[in-house]
Amino acid sequence: MRISNNQIFDRAINGVIDNQIGLSETQLQLSSGKKLITPSDDPVGAASVLRLTEELDQITQYNRNNTLLQNSLSQEEAVLSNVTSSANRARVLVVQAGNGINTDEDRTAIAGELAQIRDEIFDLMNSQDANGNYIFAGNQSDSPAFVYNATATGNRYVFQGDDGQNKLQLSNNVTVAGSDSGKDVFENVLARLTGTVTGGTANASVKVIQQGEFDNFHKANYDAVTAANNVFTGTVNGAGNQITFDDPDATTLNFTSGEPFTFKGVEFTVTGGAASTVEFTLSQPEKKNLAVTLDEIVAALNDPTVSGDALSEALNDALVGLDNGLKEVSNTVATIGGRVKVATSVYESNLDLEIANKDARSKIEDVDYAEAISELSKQETALQAAQQTFGRVTNLSLFDYI
Repeated sequence: MRISNNQIFDRAINGVIDNQIGLSETQLQLSSGKKLITPSDDPVGAASVLRLTEELDQITQYNRNNTLLQNSLSQEEAVLSNVTSSANRARVLVVQAGNGINTDEDRTAIAGELAQIRDEIFDLMNSQDANGNYIFAGNQSDSPAFVYNATATGNRYVFQGDDGQNKLQLSNNVTVAGSDSGKDVFENVLARLTGTVTGGTANASVKVIQQGEFDNFHKANYDAVTAANNVFTGTVNGAGNQITFDDPDATTLNFTSGEPFTFKGVEFTVTGGAASTVEFTLSQPEKKNLAVTLDEIVAALNDPTVSGDALSEALNDALVGLDNGLKEVSNTVATIGGRVKVATSVYESNLDLEIANKDARSKIEDVDYAEAISELSKQETALQAAQQTFGRVTNLSLFDYI
C-alpha cells in the first residue's frame, strides 16, 4: 500500500487537531466548572438539567411568596394585637362606668377616653401595609376598609370593602391566605341579643340577667323567616300562682304578681292576676363592629338623661359587643398562627427539595475536577506525542539520506 505525502500530512494534522479539540474542551470544563457545555454533549442530561433548573426557579418564587406571606401576616397580627389591647382597656372603662358612685365629671372623663380608643381602633381597622394597601379591605385594597359617616344615625362606621383575601401559592399544591377581610374580623360581630315585651294583658318589664343562657335560647329559637315564631306568650294560671310559657319546653314557673321571676335568662316583672298574659318577642340579631359599639357607649355616657336601667342596658350592650368583638379578633389571630405554621413547614420542605434538586443537577452538569484534571493530563500527553510524531514523520524522505 502506497501512502502519499499528502496522506501523511493530513493524518498527522488531524491527529494534532483532534487532540487539541479534546484538550480545549477539557480546559473549558475546568474553567467553567460545567461538564455540559452544549446540549449536544449529553442531550438526555441537558434535558434533565433544564427541568431541574425550572423546578429550582419555581421553588425560588415560592420562597419569595412565603416571605411576603409571613411579612403580611406578621403585620396583620401586630395590628390585631393593638386592637385587642385597646378593646381590653375599653372594657375596663365600661365596667368602671357602671360604678354607682361616679359623678357626671367621672362619666364625662370615661367617655372622653373611650372616644379616643374608638378613634384609635377605627384607625387600626384602616391599617395599611408597606405598599399603601388597606389590610382589611379585601380585594378593594386601594380604598379604606371602613368609612365614617358623621350624618348617619346609628351605625356611623361603615365597612366598604369586600370579603376577598390575598392568597399566595407556597408550593405546587399549597395556597395560603395572606390577609383577612375586615368583614370577617370586625364587621361580623354579633351585638347583644335581647328581647322586649310586645303585648299581653298584664303590665310587664324585662331585662336579660343571664346573657349566656338567653343567648342559647335565642339562637335555638329565633326564626328569621316567620316573625310570629319569635313571640313567646306567658299565661298565668287560674290560681294566679304559676305562669306557663309556650316555648318548646312549655316552661312553668312560680308566679307572684309584681315579683320578679327568671325565664331563659330573662328577668320578668309581671303585674297581673289569673289568666293574665305577657308576650315576649326575641329581638332581631344585629352586627356591630367595635367602633360602633364604642361610639354608642360614648354617646350614652355623654347623655345625662341616660341613667338607671337605661344606663345599665347600654353598659351591658357595650360589654357584650366588646367581648364578641374580642372573640372574633382572637379567632383571626389563631388562624394567622395556623397559617404561619403551615408557611414555615412548607418553606422548610421547599428548602429540602431545593437541596435535593441542586444536588441532582450538580451530578449531571458539574465537572468532576479530579477526573477532568486526569483527562487533561492524558490529553496533553497525547497532544505532545502527536506533535512530536508529526515532526519526525514529516522528516522521512530519501533526500534526507542523500
